[in-house]
Amino acid sequence: MLLENTKKRHPAAWVPSVYFAMGLPFVAIAAASSLMFKNLGISDSQIAFWTSLIMLPWTLKPLWSPLLEMFKTKKHFVVATQMLTGVTFGLVALSLPLPHFFTYSIAFMAVIAFSGATHDIATVGIYLNELSPEELAKYVGWQGAFYNIAKILSGGVMVYIVGELEQKRV
Repeated sequence: MLLENTKKRHPAAWVPSVYFAMGLPFVAIAAASSLMFKNLGISDSQIAFWTSLIMLPWTLKPLWSPLLEMFKTKKHFVVATQMLTGVTFGLVALSLPLPHFFTYSIAFMAVIAFSGATHDIATVGIYLNELSPEELAKYVGWQGAFYNIAKILSGGVMVYIVGELEQKRV
């Protein structure tokens, strides 16, 4: 049977990358976008309203999690959402020089938020289904470590790079 012949990948080959991919969009939208918009002259009230609104998909994950079970596979959603998130981050960057950049970038970030939350749901499903209870316990530290590395990178390194680019622009 086909399922018996498929080779199972070692968790060390995929746990770090998927949990890194879980952390980037969340922190980029939650923290880095606020700093970016502030530096681009957007008012605090607009930043607070729109960034908190686009964070809702992570809060509402339990509502659409059951719907994902009805379509495709969890692995399909992980790959599709990683690609969608990457392309949409590029669109955010391309929208920044436009006259109505705030409107466009917030819309793109809303797409990133839904994609990121969907990625989280699918990733956790794969993690729970593919690993034995012993492996779950063994890789929980890896999961947290790579999620936190993504937080540091998107909350620190990317903010630093944006600041440097802004200084060169002025």
